[in-house]
Amino acid sequence: MSMSLTAVQQTDFDELVKAEYRSKGFLLRDSVRLKNDVIGAYEQFRKVDQVISVPTAYLAAVTIQDPDYTKVTCLIQKYTTPTAVDTVQELTVNFDAKMENAMLVGQGMGRRSDQIIIDAIAAGPGTTIADGGTNFNYEKFTQVYEYFENNAVPKGERWIALSASNVRSLMQDDQFVSTFYTENRILDRGWVLDYLGINLVTIPQMTEGGLPKTGDILTALAWHKMSTGMAIGHDFRTEINYLPDRTSWLVNGIFSAGAVVIDPRGVIAIDCDESV
Repeated sequence: MSMSLTAVQQTDFDELVKAEYRSKGFLLRDSVRLKNDVIGAYEQFRKVDQVISVPTAYLAAVTIQDPDYTKVTCLIQKYTTPTAVDTVQELTVNFDAKMENAMLVGQGMGRRSDQIIIDAIAAGPGTTIADGGTNFNYEKFTQVYEYFENNAVPKGERWIALSASNVRSLMQDDQFVSTFYTENRILDRGWVLDYLGINLVTIPQMTEGGLPKTGDILTALAWHKMSTGMAIGHDFRTEINYLPDRTSWLVNGIFSAGAVVIDPRGVIAIDCDESV
């Protein structure tokens, strides 16, 4: 219940409401394999290994290879984001409290969507790059690049999620920003979304959790889009319903979703010392 509306019950009040700084969410929705309109409490994502070409003599019998089809199961969880606006109390302010609350609900769902993906990826890395007493830097970036290249991860489908501290540290590396090393003019573009075929996204601090952190060690995450799946059952929806017993409007966000790592080899955890 939005009891705090009493704080803005004034005769004259600015009609524009300043929202607290926060992530609007949905930063990572395009970075994973999406499955929409899932029926049931679980979704299964499939993975297939590989077969190889082998030397074979003329007319010789061939040995059948098993490509090893496997599956992983994703649990779909229901989420809600409820708040309420009293019909009489709303008359004491000169802005649409229902609209403002609906915007907050939408942002809350977006952040939770990102957190679901972050939690799944953090739980299933195939390899870890140790912090080594350093924050995120060009050396760690090239280690991620080497790992992806060795595993033939397609360019353009590679992602790294960083904290603001990680970005600050990376921007201090001349190899990343100096035109002596690169002609990409990264600083001129404000921030890079794609560098050497890897998409970079900054994850801000979030009440929902954000990137994993223990003490000064934050874990940045790198992954291939097809390595992780997100299943959505009830799609993201904001609704406003009247509650006659409370003479209030219920503003609520509803969705059901889950995420899981399909192939751990496509996921890297990069430990970074943010105290450096």
